Amino acid sequence: MRQLRPSFHCDVGSIQFFISFVVEDDRLRREVFYLAYHLHWSVWDILDLPTEDRWAYVRLLSGRLEEEHEAIEQARSRLT
Repeated sequence: MRQLRPSFHCDVGSIQFFISFVVEDDRLRREVFYLAYHLHWSVWDILDLPTEDRWAYVRLLSGRLEEEHEAIEQARSRLT
């Protein structure tokens, strides 16, 4: 019997190719959420940013939040 559709042979390379889209999609969602949550920017304003600018804002915000966290921890340690 002749097959109407050829069988699909999946190799590791094709799986990694499709997973990369899922990972990138998840990364973009996390970046948008992170900036929107902390900076109260709209999703569209964030998506309008060039990728390099968006990443720069994520790095700046991350650094700032780490500094604030460290300052809080230092203040707590002085109280005890």
